[in-house]
Amino acid sequence: MGSSASLPRYDPQELLNSQPVIVSVIDPATYTVQFQNETGLKKFGDISNATCYEKIAACTAPCTFCRMPESVETGTVVSSEVPLPNDQYLLVHWSKAVTTDGRVHVIETITDITEHKRTEHSLRQAQKMEALGRLAGGIAHDFNNLLMVIIGHAHRLAQQFATHPCRHDLELIAHAGSRAAALTRKLLTFSRRQVLEQRELHPNTLIRDLEDILRRLIGEQIQTVVVLDPRVGHVLGDPVQLEQVVMNLALNARDAMPEGGILTIETGNVDLDEAYVNLHPGSSPGPHVRISVEDTGCGISSEGLEHIFEPFYSTKEIGKGTGLGLATVYGIVKQSRGYVEVSSQPGRGSRFTALFPRIVTQGEEIEAPPAVEPQRVSRGSVLVVEDDEGIRSLIGKILTEYGYPVIEASDGVEALKMLQTFKGRCDLIIADVIMPRMTGAALVEAVQVVVPDIKVLFVSGYADDTLAANGVGDEPAFLQKPFLPTTLTEKVAELLSMPPDR
Repeated sequence: MGSSASLPRYDPQELLNSQPVIVSVIDPATYTVQFQNETGLKKFGDISNATCYEKIAACTAPCTFCRMPESVETGTVVSSEVPLPNDQYLLVHWSKAVTTDGRVHVIETITDITEHKRTEHSLRQAQKMEALGRLAGGIAHDFNNLLMVIIGHAHRLAQQFATHPCRHDLELIAHAGSRAAALTRKLLTFSRRQVLEQRELHPNTLIRDLEDILRRLIGEQIQTVVVLDPRVGHVLGDPVQLEQVVMNLALNARDAMPEGGILTIETGNVDLDEAYVNLHPGSSPGPHVRISVEDTGCGISSEGLEHIFEPFYSTKEIGKGTGLGLATVYGIVKQSRGYVEVSSQPGRGSRFTALFPRIVTQGEEIEAPPAVEPQRVSRGSVLVVEDDEGIRSLIGKILTEYGYPVIEASDGVEALKMLQTFKGRCDLIIADVIMPRMTGAALVEAVQVVVPDIKVLFVSGYADDTLAANGVGDEPAFLQKPFLPTTLTEKVAELLSMPPDR
């Protein structure tokens, strides 16, 4: 008794008035307001004994979003996000409350979450723009490779047919290719907003449409395996958001495998039972569609798993990640009434599985300079290492026409084997930056162990940040694809005329 008397006592109304959210007590039988706290009075004025739907929501009947009856029936707290005109949003909670004389009322709390929703949208937009930037870099790379072949051969033929009537047509082709190359630079800064809408989606179709994009985003050093269950069901969702889930999980897997590895994307049907739901709070029983993304990377510690979906939490180095990718995945899946499961062990990779409720009834510019004869100097041997056959052949033909002995290889591993059997000295390596099996930087490092003074020229159609991430800094000689034949021969002549490094 003495200890109870020492406890502080509070006025319940004072406690409610101190809250920054709107608190109202409502009679669920008549929808009339029985009590308001100070925040509610400031927002709506005194609306005692008036119906809540009329005074709070300006409706003539109980609101369609109202879950008050559900709260009374279940005796639990239920919630809804309520969109309003002018991009305003409210978060409403209802909870059952019994008066001292036994009457059943409902406590309704209203929180303005407009700023939160705007921040969420901004973060999602930032994620989309980051992904678009990576996609643009991949598209620019492939497009620049094609343009390299078109522009290069057009200039070669224009020089060979200097007095032929078709020379003008060849120059037009080269000029058009140069203008197209200018568009790739604009593509790198391209991004736009899209209207989001939910509709019935087939996960397999969505992932097939993303497959080429994902391979560009992930890179050539990682093997991508896609396993799509032909019997997988449909889901209800926003296609842009679902694409964001797949891309974010794939990019997260890529970052966990800096030295390369295997990325597996799978789809399938799964029925969640009560036992699963009891072990995984937040999930719901019933038929679901699973989209799993698994990597063979560094894995996640048990401590990291506890925070993995928290916004701004990241296991990457400072400056290497925003900590928003997985938080965005979690938010999108939860918004779709789904669940995200993750399993991982350090050194054994990670597996993320997004579970979505299954729809049981399916409705089932560059100016071309004039031709200039390049300076003919040292005839040193040149090793051309390029995985694109068209570009490799073009570079080989250009250099051969100017008297350079040329060795061609499709990747770094093949290049090293050819150098071992090559009788003579190789004076210059022309290497693509990103290639299968071995990057250009790794190849050069291996060759320089045997030939320390060999000259190096890197070429690539990728953007600058991709080059830096693959070991190519500002110091090495570099040509951005597409480049002109004269640009190539002038650069080769310049490098071969330089004295050996001491």
